[in-house]
Amino acid sequence: MTDSPVSASRLPRTWLPAVLISALVSGCCAAALYHLLAEHDRSLVSQRNASAVMATEHSAHATARTLAWFIESLGGESLAAIQQTLEEHAQQASLLSSAIITEDNVIVAAGNPAAIGTRLQDPAWLKARRSQGSVIMLGMEKGKPALIVVEPIRRDNRIAGWVRLAAVAPQEAATTRSEDDLARDVALVIVPLLLVMVTLLMLTMGGLMSRVRKLLTGIVLEARAQMPQPLDAGIDTQGRGGLA
Repeated sequence: MTDSPVSASRLPRTWLPAVLISALVSGCCAAALYHLLAEHDRSLVSQRNASAVMATEHSAHATARTLAWFIESLGGESLAAIQQTLEEHAQQASLLSSAIITEDNVIVAAGNPAAIGTRLQDPAWLKARRSQGSVIMLGMEKGKPALIVVEPIRRDNRIAGWVRLAAVAPQEAATTRSEDDLARDVALVIVPLLLVMVTLLMLTMGGLMSRVRKLLTGIVLEARAQMPQPLDAGIDTQGRGGLA
C-alpha cells in the first residue's frame, strides 16, 4: 500500500486563522480607540465648559468693576443715578440681581427696588469682607445656579461699600458623544482595518502554506526514493526467472 502525496486538505486553511488573528487585533485596537476617543471627548468638553465659565467670570467681573468705578467717581452723592444705572443693568437677561451694599450690610441701591433697605447674608459678600478684595464664586440666586461677583467700592483708600452682581451660571453647552456615536466612529476606522488585515494575512499565510506543501511533498518523494525494496520481492523475482 503506497502513501499518497501531501494534499491541501491536510493543512490548515489560511482564511480561518487570518480572520481569527485579524479579529483579535482589531478588537484590541477598537477597545483602545474607543477609550481614547471617550477620554478626548471628556477632556474637550471640560475645557469648553471651563472656557465658558471663565468668559462669564470675566464679563461679570468687568461689569462689577465698571459699576464700582462709576460709583467711586460720583463720590456717593447721587444714589438716584446709581439706582437708575442698576435698574438699566437689571434688564440684561444674563443678570439675575445687582445691589450696592454698605459696610453696615445694608442694601442702598438694587436692580430690584424692593430689596433696598434689606440686609444681606451672602457667603460671597462675607468672604469679600474677610479678604477685603474682589470675590467670584458659584452660588444660588433666585433658585438658579449663579456666578456671584462682589467688588469693593473704595473711597479715600478705604472700602466704602460693595457692588454685588449675580449672573446666570453658564450651562454645560458642550457634551460628550453618545456611546452609539462613539461606536460608529470606531467602526468607521476598525472595519476597513479588519478587511485589510484579513486580506494581507490570507495572502501571506497562503504563500507560506504553499511553500510548506512543496517542502513536505519534496520530503515525501525523497523518502520514497530512498526506501529499500522488500527482500521477498527480490527472491520471488529470482525464483520466477529460474523456473522459466
